[in-house]
Formats: sequence, structure tokens, C-alpha cells
Amino acid sequence: MNYGIRKLSNRTKLVAAALALALAGVSHAQTQVGGGATLPSIGYVGSAAASNLQVWGTSSTNTSDPLDTHSLFGAWQALTGNPNVSYCLTGSGAGKDILAGGSIGGTSYNVQNNCVKNSAGTVTGFGAGLTGVNRTDLTQPNFAAGDSPLAFSDYSNYLATHGNSDYPTQFPAVAGAVAIAFNLVDDQGTPVTTANFTDAQLCNIFSGVDNNWSDSDLSGAFTLPATHTVNQAIKVAYRSDGSGTTFSFSNHLAFACSGTASAHFVTDQAFTNVDSLFKTFPVTGWLPASGNAAVAAAIQNNEASIGYVETANALATAPSISIATVNGKSPTANFSSSLTIAASDLAFNSVINGANATNGQAVVSTISSLITGSQTAPSTQCIALVQPSTYAVPGTIVPSTSYPIVAISYLFGNVHGNGTDLTNTRSLLEAPYNSTIQASATDIGGSTGLQYLTLGLRSFTAAQVGNCLVD
Repeated sequence: MNYGIRKLSNRTKLVAAALALALAGVSHAQTQVGGGATLPSIGYVGSAAASNLQVWGTSSTNTSDPLDTHSLFGAWQALTGNPNVSYCLTGSGAGKDILAGGSIGGTSYNVQNNCVKNSAGTVTGFGAGLTGVNRTDLTQPNFAAGDSPLAFSDYSNYLATHGNSDYPTQFPAVAGAVAIAFNLVDDQGTPVTTANFTDAQLCNIFSGVDNNWSDSDLSGAFTLPATHTVNQAIKVAYRSDGSGTTFSFSNHLAFACSGTASAHFVTDQAFTNVDSLFKTFPVTGWLPASGNAAVAAAIQNNEASIGYVETANALATAPSISIATVNGKSPTANFSSSLTIAASDLAFNSVINGANATNGQAVVSTISSLITGSQTAPSTQCIALVQPSTYAVPGTIVPSTSYPIVAISYLFGNVHGNGTDLTNTRSLLEAPYNSTIQASATDIGGSTGLQYLTLGLRSFTAAQVGNCLVD
């Protein structure tokens, strides 16, 4: 199968190959620059992701937040002898925008922009030129990451900057459990440290049907000492940025919630405020936060709060916040084995195209059915989307014995424009499927809340991921 279109003549290819060999030493030393999703960030770069916006390098170049050798990118670097990796925690939405580059919604995105939040809480660059990263030569990221697949708007944004015959690549890399974390103290000052929420209770909390911890249907969620009560307004911490964690959480709720409450949950990616996800109802006292680590901090700093947050970030904040079970399942103890992706779970060259207005479930459409004007759709299988319905609730990709709220996290690349980084970037994007690297990268697997993917028959191969990058 031909996974990429090689547009250069044989003579040009030979010249380019010779030049690549001549520059091999330079290329080998170049840092791979990317960023995006915060959900898998601790697994990708290590525990420093819980407190730093950008993580890169080794102890010799970056003493404040070096890559953890037990993280995916750290293990890749250590085991292959390849260059450093810089990862900027922008959130999934901004990560895709930086991958696309250019002006999007009136904001300019560029890999060279600093990895800092602007006044709106948005990060518009991956900090490629930062001292220690030293990639002022880059005009596009080497890679990006997102906890939701490309939407058609993301695809269109990419084409607008790169050209109508140029495409991003997308493959699922890891799975993550989205934890329900809370901070609750009863009326006599005793911390409530354990809770078991049902889907029905979560539907009521996150739709605003329940707005006080004393609401009768929540009484079974936790056991209080005799004569103790909880009578406080519920404060919901939520992602205010373009968030793949929000996509995955609302994906679960859209399938799990029944009746009128289900209409509150819209599975889409462009979340700029709470109303975009939960439609309209009183949200006084709710807590907006940008990034999983910020959501965990918001819960930590606000009594009577609850929120959805990637498990590793919640664990990094424990015991200041507590992690609930959902339907009796734990995001660590009951999310302890890799998830298998089968061919039937995948849609190639398809994107998210909004949400069903009735039930909030994500709509998946082929790119060819959506393109307009001079836009073109790829003919190669280099954009692989895991159908959100297959991991929304246990039973397909997620075993029936597993924790039920799951995200699938993707790595994105560029078909073209990789230059002298081509070999290194191919290798990096294949790292999640490398068994040797998996064995060393223990920040993913076990009870971390993050899991590797097992590629089922005829799904895709690691070589396919790399071969999609052609120049």
C-alpha cells in the first residue's frame, strides 16, 4: 500500500538524499518540537508536566524540568540516541491550531511563538526558539498531540496555510482514563475522601440538574459519619480551553445520559466557554481552567468542588484532592491493561463534523463529502480516526470490566515539510507502538491512568505511521 505521495523526481530525490546524509550529524542533534494535549502529557514527558507549561531536554540543557526517562519521549530519546523533545502543554485545540499555523479566529498561531498563555488563556506557539530548544529554523511543528480527532475545521485550517493538496497525519497513540476528582468537607469539618458516582449522578451534576451536595439523589455517592451532612453549592471545575479531555468526557455523557439531560452534552471540540458544552443553565460558582493541571489545581483550591481531569494529573495533586470511582470502577485499578484497536473501530480520512443536536453525540463524516472549492481529500490512509462511539461506554474498545470514561489521544504529523527532521520525526511518531520503548516508558501503563494501544489485525502498522511522512 502506498501511504504517501512522493512528488519529487528521481534525480531530485538522489540530490536530497545526498544532502540529508551530509547533514545527518546536524539533523541528529535537532530537538523535535511539538505540543498540544495535556491529558497524556505526564505520560509523554514525565511528572514535570504537572507544574510546567513547556518540558524539554535533558539534565544538562534544562535543569528545571527535564524529560523523565520513564516517559514515552524520554524513553525514545534514551533508547534510540535521537535528539531532545520539546513539548508545550497548550491543550488539544490550540495544539491543532499551531500545527495548522496562520491566523485562525483572529489569532495568529506559529511554532515559533512563545509557549505562554495570553490574556485569554490561549497558548499560540510551541516555543521553538527558546534557549535550549534552539529550533529557530522551524516553520511548522514536528508533531502535535490531541485528545480528540481532527474536526473538519481543523482540516480546513491546515489546508488554508499549507495548501489544498497538503495534509496532516493522524494516528491514535495512547488511551487515558478521565478521572472524576473532588474536594469535599462535611458540616463538621471532616474531609470526604471516597465517593462512588453513578452515570446518572454525573449526568445530573454536570448538566446542572443537581446544584447542591445535599440533593437527595447524591446521598448514595458517599458515606458520611452519623449526624454529619453536606450542604454546600456544587462548584464544577471545567476546561475553558479547546480541550480533548472535554471532548472525551462529553462523549461519555452523550451516550450514558438518558432523557432530557442528554441534550445538555454536546460532543464537539471548539469549547471556548461552558455554554458550548453544557448549553444554557445557571453556572454561578463554576470554575473555568485551562489545562488538566489547572483543573486539578482549581479543585484543590476550592472546597465543595468537582471536575473531570486526566487521572495522572489528579494523582499528582493527591491527596489534596480525591478521586472517585464511577459505577464502582477505579480509573487506576480498573484501567490497567492496554486497549485493542481493531480495523472495524477505525475510519480513515474522516473527521468530526459537529454533533447530533438531539443527543450530543459526535458526527463523523468523510473528508471527501465535506470539501469545497479547491480543497482536496487525501487518497492515502494517513488520517486514522477511532470512532468516538467505540470508546464512549464500555463494551467495544473499552472492556465491560473497565473504568468507563476514556479518551483516545492522537499524535499528528505533516505529510510534507519535514526536511532533515524526516527520519527522527518518523521514529518519534512510531514510538507509541515500539514494544522496547513501551517496556521502558512506565509513565504509561499499569495504574498510571494511561494505557498503550494494541493494534488489531488490519488496523494500521507502526511503519504506516512513519511512511505517511514523505518529505
